[in-house]
Amino acid sequence: MSIKAVIFDFDGTIADSTYVWQKVDEDFFKSRGMTVPPDYVDAISTMSFVNGAIYTKETYNLPETIEDIMAEWNSHALYEYANNVKLKPYAKDYIAKIKNMGLKIGLATASNPEYYLPVLEREGIVSWFDAFVDGKSGVRNKDFPDIYLLCAEKLGVKAKECIVYEDIAKGVKSAKAAGMTVTAVYDEGNKDRWNETRKSADHFLLSFGEILN
Repeated sequence: MSIKAVIFDFDGTIADSTYVWQKVDEDFFKSRGMTVPPDYVDAISTMSFVNGAIYTKETYNLPETIEDIMAEWNSHALYEYANNVKLKPYAKDYIAKIKNMGLKIGLATASNPEYYLPVLEREGIVSWFDAFVDGKSGVRNKDFPDIYLLCAEKLGVKAKECIVYEDIAKGVKSAKAAGMTVTAVYDEGNKDRWNETRKSADHFLLSFGEILN
């Protein structure tokens, strides 16, 4: 079966943005006299924005409403995405290569449009994507294959006709469970889990520059 589509994750895969959420987490817990719990990042990494807020409130018995938690996160993150978050080196070049090959391109991310769209707009590549599935699409988190399957459906292709690029192990495993070919992408923010991520994938790369030619 030939490949007809490429599906990208956003944070940590094509965008150099994991630092934003590390800072958000640090500031959020510090303001409450806590450090970031060791299993926290891994626990929420595949969740949508609202599910992450629900998990945080319930797990740590916080008095704030879910809306207040999301608003606090938003106030920290929106500025960074609108002004400072950049695509990873060679990511734009590789997406252009895929576009020129005539393959369909999808984005499957637990992030929300208000975060990823400003980056893609600033880079001038929003129109290169044929489908978006995100944290507001109403699917289960990336512990499940739903987000990748919905993206393939929107692209009008079968799961086995897709290549997925992901930077976290849970995403890699779920995309594999969807029946897709998966390439793990190294991200400094997730380096502690790199061995698991790499071994869970069909292929892996440290930089998109490796596959430009």
